[in-house]
Amino acid sequence: MSLLKKRSFAIVIFVLVVVLFGAFGARRSLNKACRKAEAAFFDKSLLQAADYHTCPGEQLDYCADYANRLLSVIGNSGEWEGTYKALRTARAGLVDALDARDISAIGKANKTLVEAVEAVETMVREGAALPDSHDDYETILSEFHSAQALLDNGAYSSHILAFRDEVLGRFPANILQRLTGVKAPETFP
Repeated sequence: MSLLKKRSFAIVIFVLVVVLFGAFGARRSLNKACRKAEAAFFDKSLLQAADYHTCPGEQLDYCADYANRLLSVIGNSGEWEGTYKALRTARAGLVDALDARDISAIGKANKTLVEAVEAVETMVREGAALPDSHDDYETILSEFHSAQALLDNGAYSSHILAFRDEVLGRFPANILQRLTGVKAPETFP
């Protein structure tokens, strides 16, 4: 018990408490800032300062809708059965990833969806007959590719890279981020 009465022990305890609470506060603040930066993926108002009037989440919702419309155009019969199932699975994967708000999974799911749409285009180029509802085919593909082009624009990734440089790249945040294990926001794709 005499240890508790020593001044040096009290100073050590005080320093430990300050360091622990400081680390906890730094982790909490950095995590909050990182998640706010990532929120621009689904909130276009956070990207409007960069003169970008849509967000990746919105464009990916459109892509899922276009894929759904494409499913209704190609139908699930005959030579289209396998391609239909692949496109339906890819679309469902994207919708699930969007619901989970996991940017890494969203990127992978979008890549799979693009490949499934390209498989449809390849079949049409190779002479596969579209069902009677093929009037919308070109329009749907055009809209899908336009949405993908907006995703490739990279405004969200530019936003994240600027955040990393301006916030996480400066002292003391750069050191605190490493010490507290805060995950930096992800770019897309």
